[in-house]
Amino acid sequence: MLIYPMLSAFQLPMVLAISANGGFGNVLWSGIQQLHTTEWIAAILSFWCVILAAKNSIWNWPVAMAGSLIYAWVFLVSGLYSDAILNVLFVGFQCYGWAQWRKNSIIGNTLKPSLGPKKSILRVMLIALCIYPIWVYIVSSGLFAKTILALLSGDIFMAISPIGGHSSLPSIAAPKFVYLDAMLLFLSLSALYMQAKKWIQNWILWIVVDLIYVPVYWLNHNYITSILYLIYIPIAVKGYQMWREESERFSLVERNTND
Repeated sequence: MLIYPMLSAFQLPMVLAISANGGFGNVLWSGIQQLHTTEWIAAILSFWCVILAAKNSIWNWPVAMAGSLIYAWVFLVSGLYSDAILNVLFVGFQCYGWAQWRKNSIIGNTLKPSLGPKKSILRVMLIALCIYPIWVYIVSSGLFAKTILALLSGDIFMAISPIGGHSSLPSIAAPKFVYLDAMLLFLSLSALYMQAKKWIQNWILWIVVDLIYVPVYWLNHNYITSILYLIYIPIAVKGYQMWREESERFSLVERNTND
């Protein structure tokens, strides 16, 4: 139900018909037809939450949580395991961010955008770097896949036994882009933590993440999500500009108040 109004609004069939001779239109249109409604819903919610975040609205957090839960399943069944676990972890970070913003709102002390301390940002990145090889091993060794299959089937012993020994397992895709996907996992978590702290640099990290995710999702046939992340890039640039302006405005008010 959500697909046709969006295609009509952006006149996508006409654009694809024009580019069909070059092959791009056929590939994209074929991918869109294969998409499940769940990916459309997740994409719309994720787009909405980025707009709300750029506007500094606290409602970006619950909207983001809904999108993350849906995307966790989308990526699990398409083989992007790091993205699946990323979206599950996103929910925890989003709860933290929502609580932080809400707490400051209730006590009347609005959390203001600011430049994060360099040492704090470096510490966050170093923690991510230390955990990265552990996660790569968990995914590449098949341990993550077997654990998920065990949870889906209810067989707690499956995670420590060979997958081939079970004939009636739920079907999930083989892991893809393991190293790159894991790197994007930890970059995204770092950016989300910085966003919860309202550190302006979070937008720079999101721009980098979005730029890399566009080809990754396209190659994995998550076409609408690839396009979504392409749209995210100018929104993240605008979010960075808006947060910088708001930070400077707060600083000016504080200086005038102190004077």
